[in-house]
This record gives sequence, C-alpha cells and structure tokens, in this order.
Amino acid sequence: MKCFFLIVICWLLVSSACQSERKEGPVTHFYFLDSIIRNIESELLPLEREIEALSGYSADLFEKSDSLVPLVDPAKYIMNDSGFFYNPNPDNDESTVFVSFASTDLEKSINEVYITELMDTEFKEIINKYPMVSQVYYNSANQFSRLYPPYDLLNTLDLKVDVTGFNFYYLADEVRNPSKKSVWVEEVYIDPVGRGWILSLIHPVYHNEELRGVLGMDITLTDFMSIFLDRYDKKMLIIDSQGTIVAGNVGAIEALSMPPLKNHTYIQTIISDNFRKEDFNLFKSKSKEVRRMASKFLLEKENFWEFEMTGKRHEVYCRQMNMLDWYLLDIHD
Repeated sequence: MKCFFLIVICWLLVSSACQSERKEGPVTHFYFLDSIIRNIESELLPLEREIEALSGYSADLFEKSDSLVPLVDPAKYIMNDSGFFYNPNPDNDESTVFVSFASTDLEKSINEVYITELMDTEFKEIINKYPMVSQVYYNSANQFSRLYPPYDLLNTLDLKVDVTGFNFYYLADEVRNPSKKSVWVEEVYIDPVGRGWILSLIHPVYHNEELRGVLGMDITLTDFMSIFLDRYDKKMLIIDSQGTIVAGNVGAIEALSMPPLKNHTYIQTIISDNFRKEDFNLFKSKSKEVRRMASKFLLEKENFWEFEMTGKRHEVYCRQMNMLDWYLLDIHD
C-alpha cells in the first residue's frame, strides 16, 4: 500500500511539473519574440528622429534659396542632346541627380536641384552613421530626384519616370499623410534602381504650406535579415498585415510548405526578377492549415497556433510589432 501511495505522489509531482512547463513554455517563447521586436524597434526609432530633422533642414534650404543658388557650380551638371538634365558625377562622391522628362517646368526643376545641393552632406552623414540604411534620397514634386549613394543612372532608370508615382512618394503626400509626419512604407517593394526588396521610411518636406518633395531612407531586406534574424538558430518569419512574407529563413519557409526555393535562399529569391509576392502570401497557401493560421493571427488576433503538416506537428508563436503593422512568427516542430 505504501508503495502505491508513493507511486501516486510521484505521478502527481511529475504531472504538476509538466503542467508548469507547459504554462511556462509559451511565456518563454513570447518573451523571446518580444525581445526581438524591442531590438528591431530600438534600431528603427532613431531613423524617425533623423528623417524628421532632415525634413526641417530641407525646408530651411528652400527658405534660403536666394542665397544658395549662386553658390552652386552649374558646370557639374549637363544636359545631353536629348534634353536630359543630370549630374554625371564622375568621381561617385555625390548623389545621383536628374530631372525626369516628366517635369513640366524644367527651369523650375533645375533651380530646385541647385537649392537642395547641400542635402548631400546630410545624406552622407546618415549613411555613415547607420549601416543598415542603404540609401537616402529626395524626390521632388517638380520631378527631380537626388539619391545617395550614387548609382548607374543612364543604364538603370526610365528617364521618363514619374518620381511622384511610387508609394515611397505618394504615401507622404497631403491626402494620405495630413499629419505631415514620418511614414513607414510597410508593403515592401522592388527598388527602381536595383537594390532589391526595400523597406522605406519617408517624410514630406513643406515650404510655405506647399509640399515640395518627399525624403526617404531605405533598408534592404537582405540587410534587415542579417541584422535582426540571422543571428538566431530559429525558424522565423515576418509577415505583413496582408499575410505576405516580408522576411524569413529557409527553414521557416519550408516548414510552411511555401513554394520551393531550389538552390536559393529566400532573400536571393525575392531579389530576382521572377519573384511574385502572391506566391509568398500565407492566405494563398495550398495548405488549409497555413491559411487557417494566417486567419487566426491576422484576423482573429490570436498569438498561438498548432497544426500538422507532412507528418510533423508544428507550434507557431506570433507577436505583432508596434512601429510597423508586421507580425513576427516563431515556428517549432
């Protein structure tokens, strides 16, 4: 009889310990996700302060335009036979600058190129100070662009490009951003000058209550992965509010049976020309379980889902970010 009671007591102790572990396990996983999110946001927050200060500086340039224009050396700019105005920048030590053929007032656009020339100094400082920032730029309402570090303009860009027609411009305009504050372009996009998939922070520049242009800072997803996720031996994904994978590693992609990656990493795949974002949307997955998981996290705002796929049981923990409308997922077999 004593032996029986000892067995019962041991069983109760083991059962209690297992229950305790089950309760503590999710807490540990969520704490881990929260710590990553805090790290990401602590790195991104200073960029908001930087671009706000840069916007104020840029507005001051327009205020001082009469004194700044005479200081510019017009000889550094050329207009080719087709009438395209740009900075050839032979030493690659300044921004790539051009006036698009979409400009309706070439003289006015050129004048603004001269007014904003001092932006280059600020652009360089930001690039040197924040290694994660791949490029800094200013796109004008009058159809000119200034971007640092420079790129191969004539072999890269459509010279008739409408610089106001991209989300990294119009999401900061008067209609979509009446508060005139900084905006994160949360839906990643292909960089027009060839740097792959991009996350952007943008900020409008106003002078005399008129929108003169939009500043931007870009972070490539390649850099984002290497800085924030690659250090962990985990199967992690970041998805946006529409269910599209923003960043993730091969293990996480394969765990959810997303399209095969062949011999490429996820990042290499998304910077290729044939990448289709809808292929990496969880709501469009062939797996009903993955679609249900996306619905639970994004629509019902739950933070844990368990399912079976290809004979394996998976636990997925989810946390929503604060600065961006993104979700960080941690997948466990």
